Amino acid sequence: MTPRLRLRVLLSISGLLLLSWSVAVPIFEAPDEPHHWLFARYVNQRRSLPVFNKQLIEANSPPAYYLIIAPVAFETDIPEFFVDPEGHRTPFGVRVVLGHGQPALRIYRNDRSDFGRFWPIRVARIFSVIMSVFTVLFTYLAGRESTGRSDTGLLAASLVAFLPQFTFRASQVSNDSLVATMGALSLYVLVVIGRRGFTWSRGIVAGLAIAGAYLTKINAIFLPLPLGLTLLAQEAPWRQRLIRLGGLVGLMLALVMPWTVRNVMLYGDPFAQKAMHTVVSSLVVRKPLTSPYFYTTFWYELGASFIGVFGWMNLWLPAYIYWLYALFALLAVGGLLRGWMKDTIDRRLALILASIPLLNLMIVIYINLSFSQPQGRYMFPALAAIGVLLALGMEGLPGWRRSVQLGLVGTLLATNVFILAAWLIPAYWG
Repeated sequence: MTPRLRLRVLLSISGLLLLSWSVAVPIFEAPDEPHHWLFARYVNQRRSLPVFNKQLIEANSPPAYYLIIAPVAFETDIPEFFVDPEGHRTPFGVRVVLGHGQPALRIYRNDRSDFGRFWPIRVARIFSVIMSVFTVLFTYLAGRESTGRSDTGLLAASLVAFLPQFTFRASQVSNDSLVATMGALSLYVLVVIGRRGFTWSRGIVAGLAIAGAYLTKINAIFLPLPLGLTLLAQEAPWRQRLIRLGGLVGLMLALVMPWTVRNVMLYGDPFAQKAMHTVVSSLVVRKPLTSPYFYTTFWYELGASFIGVFGWMNLWLPAYIYWLYALFALLAVGGLLRGWMKDTIDRRLALILASIPLLNLMIVIYINLSFSQPQGRYMFPALAAIGVLLALGMEGLPGWRRSVQLGLVGTLLATNVFILAAWLIPAYWG
């Protein structure tokens, strides 16, 4: 196949896979999906943004994703709460954690007749699928730009497209899908600037993408820093570098300022943090960085849920799957180190790429100082960068060649399909 044909095949498979996950996961059996839907419904009905309260607990989120899906957020039935055999109704939004490998506890009632219901929600999910296919595309472009080889782009995009947590989360009603897309677009433009040099058109696209990511989800707030590193690393007089940086910072501030000022006027701070401690007080669990939580629960759950924990964080995969993915990540890290030592990778680019997941991780740690939310989806702004880094690492291993790459891509796809068919579907529809 030509590189263009391989990309088309990858995007087609990715789209079909995302649609399959979207159909297989019952409506609202995904973290906060009811609350995301209520936000979009409010915008559709009122033609304005909601105020953060106990009925609209996602209303402190930036509005970009909801403005996109609001045109299809029509009035519709919603699933009923699941009632267990003893007649106890499952609490709304409960975080149920079962033992690893146990069947999912259904938060909402679902049966096969539901395939003919909830069509506005299903259409909104399709919007998320379309956004997520663009995530795969931009990851491919960023990977190809990183080395000049389409094989790198194909591997990086496959690592993202077939990651179980991505296909689960990116096919639901959630701003996680759009923030991954905007993060991937931001990465692509940063790599282009780093490899080809700065132009104002490239800089403006980067500023728009980064502002769009922040206006989708607050955990993308770190993305201006990699942009700053990229601009300051350019070969140009310092005065010129600072002018470029200042101009793009001004552009991004101008774009995010209206929503920021609104938050300050409504809640007293840009992120509605004070209001969160009132509206979702039951979720607030303050802890210091030295808490045992950060060297026990946090790391395992964050890593596992980045690979794949489904439902409301209550449907886990067998432990061996997580360890296999961890082994793969270690091999990629080894390949990165080997490439660094042999000077076969662009070290400046590698540092900028590595800064993205590290900064994202710092944001996740900060969130967990107040909330026990070690969820891998919070790393989605850095998902494309992680995919490119892993691809560079695998290509740095001795004996790497195209046949090995195609075998790995096929294995990733087969694993995703296996998890969907043998694990997720039986849990909800068995």
